[in-house]
Amino acid sequence: MDDVLRLLESLKGVRKSFYLSDTMRARLRDIESEVHPFGPLVVRNEGVLECLERERVACIVKDTSFRPPPHATVMLIDEDGVVIGRELLKGDVVREEPGRKTLYLGKDFVIFHDGRSGRNARFVLPPVPFAEVEALPFADRVVSSSPSTAGDLHVRRSAGLDDDPKLATVLIGFDIRR
Repeated sequence: MDDVLRLLESLKGVRKSFYLSDTMRARLRDIESEVHPFGPLVVRNEGVLECLERERVACIVKDTSFRPPPHATVMLIDEDGVVIGRELLKGDVVREEPGRKTLYLGKDFVIFHDGRSGRNARFVLPPVPFAEVEALPFADRVVSSSPSTAGDLHVRRSAGLDDDPKLATVLIGFDIRR
């Protein structure tokens, strides 16, 4: 499994890589399983919970020079599972659709309104692919995600790292192909 850590540390922008211990994983599961209210909405970190279901969970601490994610890492989803908003990544283009209003919240989030959807909306942090680990011949069911602020703080403190706001944590969960 040193191959995974060597690969991760070779990526531009990665400052540190390590595996989560069983104790770190258990506490992180508790933290991320809590419902995090955001005003009238809740935040559900489905990506981290999915990472924690894998056999191995690697962690990287990265700076801003690390590559962007392949798709939005924050979505607003209604009770019917319809995406009614999402993070905008650099270069994203939002297509206008007839009968749908597009509302930009700043320059990095968009909400879609068609007059029907929107009930009981929640923010979801979905699982995200991690191509570099997916390319390893022994890695299976690879998924990545960023922990919440509380989860990030727990991981960094448990690993003996400083809580530097200029850095971010990403978890990469994977199974071993047998």
